[in-house]
Amino acid sequence: MLSDSYDFTTDYIAIELEKRGKNYLRIDRDLLSSDDFFWDFNNKRIKIRKGGKLFNVQTDQINGVYYRAPTYLRETFSRSNTPEKQLQKSQWMALFRNLMCIEDAVWINNPTSTFHAENKLIQLKIADQIDFDLPETFILNSASELPINDEYIIKSLDTAIFSFGDQEGFVYTNKTSYSELSVSNLSHAPVVIQKDLSPKIDLRVTVVGQDLYAVKILKGDDGVDGDWRKLKDDVSFVPVRLPVDVKEKCIKLVRSLNLLYGAIDLVLYKKKYYFIEVNPTGEWAWLVDSANQHIYKSICNYLEG
Repeated sequence: MLSDSYDFTTDYIAIELEKRGKNYLRIDRDLLSSDDFFWDFNNKRIKIRKGGKLFNVQTDQINGVYYRAPTYLRETFSRSNTPEKQLQKSQWMALFRNLMCIEDAVWINNPTSTFHAENKLIQLKIADQIDFDLPETFILNSASELPINDEYIIKSLDTAIFSFGDQEGFVYTNKTSYSELSVSNLSHAPVVIQKDLSPKIDLRVTVVGQDLYAVKILKGDDGVDGDWRKLKDDVSFVPVRLPVDVKEKCIKLVRSLNLLYGAIDLVLYKKKYYFIEVNPTGEWAWLVDSANQHIYKSICNYLEG
């Protein structure tokens, strides 16, 4: 398991594997420099000393790899980092990438597939090919060609997280209008503009191989206007059974992206299920208690091969 020492999502996997009596090794990226790492490539053996304990792993006997949040170290050459820090980040990231030579193991998910699947237009292309309904979507840095419409939503083309001293900022999906966009300066960076689907009900669909878990997200008895994540403490997650054709499309979408795991966002609008996006590294731990969805069991089943 490639993760982070503070990641309780991976804790669920570790606890379940221990209950099953399975051996596992967890490598936490924030502790890499404090571990002793030795990879004997010719003899297919990895040794890691963690906290005074030595772990031996035969790479040809690994059944599964759980690769948590592999977008870590994306900006390895940031000018805010010292040259030493840039070197450290880039080379540990290279080590993680080279673990992909362990090809006989089940990966959740393979990093190459993850990086490919994170691109929003690739997601939409695959969703369109398998006949999902899609909102009208535009990528632009000027509203001059945008069809006149009262309501749109605007979001970043890629995950946008910023540092403000000791605090972090995250770009949510926001509602906007043609009149607002037409007088906005968008030239500095491209954005995603989609037709606003309101009133709507948001759904989170978690796919693990052939297993599927779905919830609708409600505030009271109604859907949430705008991005529900802004109100995450005031919403409920209600398990639902999707229509068979929608379920099959979700599973096929994840498989078509060469993934085993995917967190899919859908919107129910005027009795149609619209595909919004899929996150190959999306969170799921909050659904264990809030919706009694034991997603970790499905993940462990696949990791066991």
